[in-house]
Amino acid sequence: MKNLKLSMTIMVVLFCILIGCENDIKTEVVTKTSDSDLTALIIKQVDSLYSVYERFDYDWIEFYADNYTAIYPDSPIRHLTKDSLKAQWKQIYAKYEVKLIHRGRPTIIPSEDMAVSYNTFNEIFINKENSDTIKNVGTYIINWKRQSDDSWKIVFETLQNH
Repeated sequence: MKNLKLSMTIMVVLFCILIGCENDIKTEVVTKTSDSDLTALIIKQVDSLYSVYERFDYDWIEFYADNYTAIYPDSPIRHLTKDSLKAQWKQIYAKYEVKLIHRGRPTIIPSEDMAVSYNTFNEIFINKENSDTIKNVGTYIINWKRQSDDSWKIVFETLQNH
């Protein structure tokens, strides 16, 4: 009988230890970023993107996810890569000098891990051979997504020319 009581006591103690250990497992508490903080963060991203874009080199392409989706006027939905974007802009920069005349302040629609930004733009493309100018004015819409490293990248873009 003593052995049975001792065995039962040991079992109860082991069970309590086991339950206690399970309760010690800490779950990571994810704090939600406020909409105002997200809005400020995305505005900073948009401002950074444009400050790099205005140099008219290829560094602004680093703001894009490796794979992203685009809808451009008069074309179907396209799934693109940063490499294809760079190839596209190499052709543009070879033929045109590009100048950003003005861009509007971005409007941000925040979410926890995604945000939409949109703003107006006014730029010109000057043909390097004959100086003909193409005016490009419109509204630019971007979907930003928080990456696993906590950075923000463009995963969708579209624009509407006016």
